[in-house]
Amino acid sequence: MSDPNTPSRYTGADPPADATPQTVAEPTAPRAVPRTLVVWVITAINVAVFLAMELSGGSTNTRVLVAFGAKVNQLIAQGEYWRLVAPIFLHIGLMHLVFNSIALLSFGRLAETIYGHARFLAIYLIAGLAGTTFSYLFSRGVSAGASGAIFGIAGALAVFFAVNRNKGPMSGQGQLGSIVALLAINAVFGITNPMIDNWAHAGGLIAGAALAAWLTPRFEPVTSAEGLRLGWRLQRSATAAWLIVPVVPLILALALMRIPAR
Repeated sequence: MSDPNTPSRYTGADPPADATPQTVAEPTAPRAVPRTLVVWVITAINVAVFLAMELSGGSTNTRVLVAFGAKVNQLIAQGEYWRLVAPIFLHIGLMHLVFNSIALLSFGRLAETIYGHARFLAIYLIAGLAGTTFSYLFSRGVSAGASGAIFGIAGALAVFFAVNRNKGPMSGQGQLGSIVALLAINAVFGITNPMIDNWAHAGGLIAGAALAAWLTPRFEPVTSAEGLRLGWRLQRSATAAWLIVPVVPLILALALMRIPAR
């Protein structure tokens, strides 16, 4: 969370040449809400908070970080549990903000288009909460940043591409391999850089993947009355799948009660 080295740009392979006739697009009716509204709102909040921190004495100033809600184990232990959420919107220095913003817009726009506004927001916030919780439980340092939430979004994308890897629209595109490779590179880099909060990354990734296992959309075939396959339709998860959303914070709360922080 405290280090700017998060996954940056995601570039999938080009779709196969015959993808267009095999794929049925989602309904093309005009949309009142942009497909990626939430990710832009989150980015704007991050920038606004960063500017407020700079005006208050600097985002790299420990006093300012603590005042704005950075993860401080001693204060969380004293009951300031809001510090488990606030660090998701804080960044330490301009480059930290820039790299996390690039990663958020790269992964986030794709994830929000796939999962929809509400599911994307739920995954982002809970993955960020899980990242801060893991950092609190297993890391002593003061930390802040959106990278735990971003790793959660990357995990959700990995689950989506894994679940749909053998479906017609997804065959041969290689997005899953690209995401796994980026996560592996960042894991290796994190191990070699003591400034990176690897526990926050791990917590966010695990939570994002766990939520996506229930919430991920699936491509379903579209057939004619005669049973001929016409293409594919992206079917979002059932309403009942939302039951997983409160389960993850509950597990985190139980971990906070039973596992002593470092």
